[in-house]
Amino acid sequence: MRRRFMTRRLLPTAAALGVLTLTAAGVDASSGAPPTGRDEIRAPREFSGIAWLVTARNGEEPQEVFLVCHDARDNDAERDLPRLSIVRTPVNTDGIIVQDLDTAFPSVPNDLESIARLPHRNAALLVESNADGDDPDPTIYLATWDKDLNVKIAGSVPWPETPEPLVNVEATAVATVHGRDYFVYAERAQGSDTTNINMTRLTVEESGAIKFGRKWTSVSFTAPAPPDARPASGLDIDRRGNLYISSAYDPGDLGPFDSAVYRAARIRPGGPLGAKLQPVRPPQELARSSGLKVEGVALVAGSFPIFISDDDEDYGGLLRQLRVTWPGMRP
Repeated sequence: MRRRFMTRRLLPTAAALGVLTLTAAGVDASSGAPPTGRDEIRAPREFSGIAWLVTARNGEEPQEVFLVCHDARDNDAERDLPRLSIVRTPVNTDGIIVQDLDTAFPSVPNDLESIARLPHRNAALLVESNADGDDPDPTIYLATWDKDLNVKIAGSVPWPETPEPLVNVEATAVATVHGRDYFVYAERAQGSDTTNINMTRLTVEESGAIKFGRKWTSVSFTAPAPPDARPASGLDIDRRGNLYISSAYDPGDLGPFDSAVYRAARIRPGGPLGAKLQPVRPPQELARSSGLKVEGVALVAGSFPIFISDDDEDYGGLLRQLRVTWPGMRP
């Protein structure tokens, strides 16, 4: 199903360190409801995880294309909802374009909260969160796509044994260092301002088989703001090894929400795994998104610009671009 969204005004977002947050959000003007004399307007579904796919051309305007996951649960109310969408940035005042996908999964995904793009490949890991332990068999799926952006599930694997109890993960990413892949994740750590960033070796075979290393390395990350936030709600890694994490405050379905995005750590060659994590202390704040709950972070082709996606619960989802204006932060 292809849906076109109109732009709407949102609460202004406070910017930090010279970063300006631009809005690229909208509401769906198409509805199957009985006619009321005007179009019924509803927000797009929540955007729980995001990964950049390609830069397309729509006339003379470049258009960034993303794969987005939705955190629908495996229950009677949400079992049949789409788990994935293609989202395109605006080229005019009509706003973003969202195309729901009917991708077939080997099992019904439960609470997909993050997407980890494999660098330099048309593939990504779609990661179930474990939903506070409510999922008896949390799974990580391998999604691949062709030049026409036809997405299919090429493999799946249970979550590996982790260095700390698997509770609820909303932040995952994949980095490549000297030709080797590394899986990175962080618990959202509800109720604490500190979480661990964990990393292990990753192998994804042509057959779709996914294998994780048994050794892990970890560093801690403390979110300076917002207060009482989940310190890790989204994650991506640039081609120089910088880790960008979103932190989000979520008091309930009607908010008010609050979020921030940080450069939190770096991946460098070395150590027993062939790569090591180095924390950035203190974390460098890229932007503050007051009124929004950021749950996805995605870089374009492993570099800036950087986009965020939001899951604003009853208010729906949106997509925004962060514009970095100081040279020292460009990858």
